[in-house]
Formats: sequence, structure tokens, C-alpha cells
Amino acid sequence: MTGKNKVLIVFFILLLIAVSACNPEARKKKSTDGVKGTNGLIIKFVENSPQDSYLMDEEEEDIFISLEVRNKGAYPEEDEQNVLSRGQVYLGGFDKTIIEMDDISKRLNAGFLTGLSSINPEGGFDTVEFEGVIEPDTIVDKYEPTILATLCYPYITKASPSVCIDPFPFDDKQKKVCKIGSQALSSQGAPIMVTSVDQEASSSRMQFKINIKNVGNGDAVRFNSLEKCDPSGDERIDRDDIDRVELVNVRAGLSSLTCGPFADNRRNIRLYNNEGFVICTLDRADFEDANSAYTTPLNIELRYGYRSTISKKIKISKITSVS
Repeated sequence: MTGKNKVLIVFFILLLIAVSACNPEARKKKSTDGVKGTNGLIIKFVENSPQDSYLMDEEEEDIFISLEVRNKGAYPEEDEQNVLSRGQVYLGGFDKTIIEMDDISKRLNAGFLTGLSSINPEGGFDTVEFEGVIEPDTIVDKYEPTILATLCYPYITKASPSVCIDPFPFDDKQKKVCKIGSQALSSQGAPIMVTSVDQEASSSRMQFKINIKNVGNGDAVRFNSLEKCDPSGDERIDRDDIDRVELVNVRAGLSSLTCGPFADNRRNIRLYNNEGFVICTLDRADFEDANSAYTTPLNIELRYGYRSTISKKIKISKITSVS
């Protein structure tokens, strides 16, 4: 091999590396591929915060409550809008005249709560801290409250199964690359999961029944009702706010599908026993130029609020003086 040929080979290798490095879509796809699981944000008490027990005299006692919040789901992806700052942690379960906290709610810091990816396999992490005092005046002997910490936050589920688009579904003689039918999906790194897609076809349209399920440990809440989680607010979450998941869009390739039925005009799917479905239609006009069957991604996006609660029982004992 001549020196000139060696220089050319090195040049082409460097050029390929440069092109690959400058392709953001390729990097993005690689970083989010394979994110699975059934969690979104998870919350737990930091060890010994609050303490298991407190021993008091006639003086106020400081109390600190610290919570660890981790993002164990796929949202948000790189360069995706992060709305987790709408989420908050709320404290409750105790007599506020005995345990006086400076705050009983705090907003999440979205910047720390990035989603899982190949370069961040543990997901984002943050701590939420509360301070307060225990007032001794109304405690005669002991007080054993259960501290509740409720996390309410927005989240998004995305699924992109490949589906079969067949312009001639009843033609059995033509050789085809795919068949119309049903398929089960694996988890998508979110507490609301697209579990399966059932597909049917006629001569004028194709229909997709998209089945979803709450596979997390909390409640699906209407996306626009997150503020109702605040126990000190004027509004409360009611039955019409629970078990609601909003369908943002469904696209087959570049074509948007028409979907229904919905529980309201906000395109919310109602869950019964944690499960629900929506039926989406693709008209023949959207694939009339096709001469044979082909596969394309069915891009599904859901958004919702999610509420989960943890608890810890503590014991506050008062030292009784002997005259």
C-alpha cells in the first residue's frame, strides 16, 4: 500500500467519525433505546429523617423531614420539554398544632430529575427537605402520628410499536411483508403503560384498539388537576379527576389518527380497575398510494398526573416530672 493510499484511508475513517458525531438524532436514539420499567418518580424517606422517636421535656424540639425523589422512568428524554417542576411533595397525617412545619408542600426541581438513559442508567435524583418544631404543650404522655408524604407530578408515556398497513387486506394471493393482527408491548418506562394494540381492517379504513393500564403503585390523575393535590388548597381531587389519562396524539407514520371514545372534551381515557382503551381510525385516503402492505411506527403519546403516597409512624414521648 502506497503512502498516498494510507492517507486517503485515514481521511475517510476520520470523516466517518465526524459525521457520526454530528448526527444528534443517532445519539438521541442510542441514549434512549431500551428504557423499560413501570415506574415514573419514586419517593422515600431519608433514613432517620424524621427520627423514629423523640423524647421531649417542656421545650420545643426540632424536627426535620427529608425525602429522596428519583426518576426511574423514561421521561423526559434528551431535548424534550421537562414539566416535572409542576410536581410537588405534600406532608400530612399529623396535628399541625403539635408538629408545626415551616412548609407542608414543596415544588420539585425539574433540572435534577432527568429520565433514564444509557448514559444515565440510574435516572435523576433530588432531595426535598422540610423543617419544623414539635410543640410540647398539648402532649400529656405521648403522641404517635403517621407522617404522610404525597408526591403528585406530571408524566408522559410514549410507545411506538410497528404496525401493518395493508391497502388490500382481503387479498390472500399477494405476497406480503406483514399481517394485520394483535401485539403485546413491553413496558415503556412509565407507570401508565400501553399494554397491547389490536388491529382490524376493512376496505375503507384501518382501526387500532390501544389498550392501556396503570402498572404503578399510585393513582392516575387528570393532567390539569395536579394543583388539587394540595391539602391546604381550596379544591380537592374528586372522582372525576382520578383514573384519567390524556391521549396527546396517535400517528401512523406522518398521518394523524382519529380516536375515541373519551371521558370528556380533553381527550381523557377513563380507567376501570386500572385499565382502559381507545379506538383510533386510519382512513383509506391516508394510504391510498400504497400498492402493497408495509410496516410503519404507530406513535402513541399519553400524558397524565400521577399521585403516590408513603408513610412513616413516629413516636413522641414526653418526660413527666415527679414533684
